[in-house]
Amino acid sequence: MTTIADVKRAMMPLLERHDDLALVGRMLVLMPVRNVLRFICIDRESDVYAFQVRTCMNLTFFNMGGWPLSGGWRLAADRGSWDIRYPESLEVLRQMIEEALPEMRRVTTIDEFVTYQTNSIKSLYRSSLRPDDLALIAIANGDLEKALSIVEPAIASREIDWTPKYYKALKQWDRTALLDLLHEQQRRTIGALKLAKHFEPEPFGMEKG
Repeated sequence: MTTIADVKRAMMPLLERHDDLALVGRMLVLMPVRNVLRFICIDRESDVYAFQVRTCMNLTFFNMGGWPLSGGWRLAADRGSWDIRYPESLEVLRQMIEEALPEMRRVTTIDEFVTYQTNSIKSLYRSSLRPDDLALIAIANGDLEKALSIVEPAIASREIDWTPKYYKALKQWDRTALLDLLHEQQRRTIGALKLAKHFEPEPFGMEKG
């Protein structure tokens, strides 16, 4: 099981070369963190020396709790897992991360995130945007009519088998309540992932209209 100190030593050359990267626990985060969250996850395994690496992208106003892994792809070692003991292997990993960064840097808005996650052949999570997620995205963008057109058929068909937290406010076109919910979920995500230092609030489309 790799330690946080192991991760820091392995990623230090990248931190020195890229001033828009920050290490937060096992996350190599692309800054700034706004409505879109982009990072490299360095995930431990049961083996004391082994770890897995993947790129991740998600939206900070999703109700993700402490599980933000979405919208990315695995950076695989030749033998499956990476091994913290081998400097040559770690240099290969750092090169792979640097090759992935430009593509991740291009995803900065909510719409770019949706387009990327829907179309990228690399993404491991192309089908993970559920109707309630898509409706929440439409709410954030200020398109309440679109949000209703997504969520109501999904509820009727039981594709969504629960009532989303935002549904009552959406039915009432209560923009204040919807904004409060978006901001609350965003605060919870930023707090759970310990990203407050790197978070820059960004207006939602609903706030601009």
